[in-house]
Amino acid sequence: MNKPRRANRDLIKAMNRNLILNTVRRQGPLSRTQLTEISGLSVGAVSQITNDLIQDNWILDMGAGDYTGGRRQILLRLNPTAGYVLGLKLMEQRMVCAVTDLEATVLHYTEANLSPDHSPQHVSTALCRLVENTIVEAGISRQKVLGVGVGLAGVVDCPTGVVYYSPFFQWKNVALARLIADQLGLPVYLENDVNTLTITEQLYGPGHAVSNFVVVTIGRGIGMGMVLNHQLYQGEQGGVGELGHITLDPDGPYCDCGKRGCLEALAADAAVLDYIVQHNGTPCASLAHVIQVAEQGDVLAREALARSGHYLGLGLATVINMLSPSLIILSGEGVVAGDFRLQPMREAMQKYTFNGLLDHVRLEIKPTDDRAWARGAAGLVVGKVFESPLLGAS
Repeated sequence: MNKPRRANRDLIKAMNRNLILNTVRRQGPLSRTQLTEISGLSVGAVSQITNDLIQDNWILDMGAGDYTGGRRQILLRLNPTAGYVLGLKLMEQRMVCAVTDLEATVLHYTEANLSPDHSPQHVSTALCRLVENTIVEAGISRQKVLGVGVGLAGVVDCPTGVVYYSPFFQWKNVALARLIADQLGLPVYLENDVNTLTITEQLYGPGHAVSNFVVVTIGRGIGMGMVLNHQLYQGEQGGVGELGHITLDPDGPYCDCGKRGCLEALAADAAVLDYIVQHNGTPCASLAHVIQVAEQGDVLAREALARSGHYLGLGLATVINMLSPSLIILSGEGVVAGDFRLQPMREAMQKYTFNGLLDHVRLEIKPTDDRAWARGAAGLVVGKVFESPLLGAS
């Protein structure tokens, strides 16, 4: 008879603790008086919760704040080293790992090559080896590691930790999170790599306090993460954000997905290199080389980048017409092409966005390297650490 009542009390207590902890994290340093006003909890409840959080080392007593009349208030802030998280970015031939604190500051970063054996068992073992080595190299206590986040391209169901489809590894229905967790003995969270960036931009970047925004990445592929009404939108079984696979030209070049004329096949970095090969017959080593010769005045290089930018702008216009976000964060390795790619993109956005919608969209350009991808995967774990207890309640 008393079990449901006790369970309800425990849930309410956990929710109040979570409320105070997140308020300090987002708005601190704050005094107990300010926490009482913001949270709506009683003075006694705030005092008890903050004392417990200080004792558990989750928040820090910073001493008295500036004098503003009356009694000096003790300020409280999140303890960024209350725990540590690790983020992994898995790529076709490489894997990278970052250790961050709870404010997403990268404390240690490492990377390793991936062998040609792409079986789930082999890859999971390699990832675990990288995690264990990184913990030792970072000099942190394993007992303070709160979890491991893994980001990779493909259709990923975060709640179950299953990769439903990986275009690079040709995996289908692989329970990768469980494979890693069984070996590490740590909580493991799996997510599409662009979603990990999106979560981190929401926690610490321009997406903070923005109700509707998207993150679009361009590089080896083209992906998208969406935050709608302050919530990451994941669709059914993680099948969302495949912006790179909207069809723009049914008779266009073949895409890695097997279809023709996808945005990715027309605008991603590989599309730029393919376009140059098709028009002069000479293989081009990298996007960096294309940018270099474009800066030297090479007409074909500039044409290839502009074509890519045009199609990218058409894709972004489609996103705006469908979602009307207030913010678009364009990220990924490919943005380093600069205005050779971005100016045609902006022109296409102006041309193809429905009348007036573009006026309310802020565009931010944020180049991304491997360290940022790993930090994004770590942000996935930070989000879980501070997640509302309601999401885990039955």
